[in-house]
Amino acid sequence: MSGVSFSFFLKGVRPLIWLILFTVLLQVFFSRGGTVYWQFGPLSLTSSGVINGSYVFCRFVLIIFMSTLLTLTTAPLEIADAMESLMGPLKKIKVPVYEISLMLSIALRFVPTLMDETEKIMNAQRSRGVNFGEGSIVQQIKSVIPLLIPLFVSSFNRAEDLATAMEARGYRGGEGRTKYRVHFWRLNDTLACVVFAFLTVILLGLRNW
Repeated sequence: MSGVSFSFFLKGVRPLIWLILFTVLLQVFFSRGGTVYWQFGPLSLTSSGVINGSYVFCRFVLIIFMSTLLTLTTAPLEIADAMESLMGPLKKIKVPVYEISLMLSIALRFVPTLMDETEKIMNAQRSRGVNFGEGSIVQQIKSVIPLLIPLFVSSFNRAEDLATAMEARGYRGGEGRTKYRVHFWRLNDTLACVVFAFLTVILLGLRNW
C-alpha cells in the first residue's frame, strides 16, 4: 500500500540481524517455564523460551519495519509537527516542545548529508590504504576510528554554521511563530484512529485469551 518494495524493508533488517539473533537465542535458551524439550547444563529449550524468542524476534522486526515505513512515507517536517502536537500538553510545565521538535527535524534532515559525508571520508581513507570490513574485530574497530574523528569535526562545524545562519535570519525560538502548513482533522484521520483502536482491542483480547 505504501509503494515501498518489501526488499527495502529486508535491507533495513540485515544490518541488525546478528543482534536480533543473539537476543532471540538468549531468550530461547535461558528462559524458564513450560515444557522442557532439551537441557544441557545452564542451557535449556522450553516452550516458554520458544514463545519469548518468537515475541522478541517479531518485536525487533516490526520496530524496524514501522520506523522504515514512517521515515519513507512521511516528510521530516510532518514528523516534527506531529511530535510537537503530541507533546503539546507538556508546554504547561515549561517543556521546550518546539525546540525538541526542531532538533528532531534537523536531525532527520541531516541524516542523508551525514551519509554522503561518511561515504566521502571512507573513499578518502580507502585511497590511503584503509580496508573497512576486513580483518579481526579489533582491526575493524581501529579502521573505523579514522572515519569517526573527521565525521564528528565536520558535524560540529556544520552545526555551528547552521546556528549562525538561523541567528542571522532572526530566529528567536518557537514563541509566537506560525506554521507555513496548517493541518486540519479530516475523515481519514478519524478512520485511522478507529482502525488502530479496533486493532488494539483485538490484540489486548488475544493477549488475555
